[in-house]
Amino acid sequence: MKTQVFAAIAACALLGGCAEMATGLAAYADQLDAESGAWWPDEHLSERLDGDCPAFSEFGRVNNQTYYRVRNLARTSASMTMTWSTGLTSSFYLAPGETSNFVYMTPSVTPSHLSVQC
Repeated sequence: MKTQVFAAIAACALLGGCAEMATGLAAYADQLDAESGAWWPDEHLSERLDGDCPAFSEFGRVNNQTYYRVRNLARTSASMTMTWSTGLTSSFYLAPGETSNFVYMTPSVTPSHLSVQC
């Protein structure tokens, strides 16, 4: 079993990057915790980013999943990138007033930093 786990981690490292591997390992650990009865409490948060490219983020956890979406409040189109706690990124290109689709992650992976360019 130990050899199989090592082989799976090595294959993941070869096929993906470090962020993808960290996210995959977090998902695996969360799945093991969930099978042992772990439950992450639901939480709903929001944050407004002001400045030249204003944006409004909604994020939190629901049903053992982390979620995130962002709305472009600028008068121009914007390119936005959410960096997650594992280093994985989610990118959005939004027109003025447009809201992204929800992005879901395993519960221990959380939104870390939003960068916005108009």
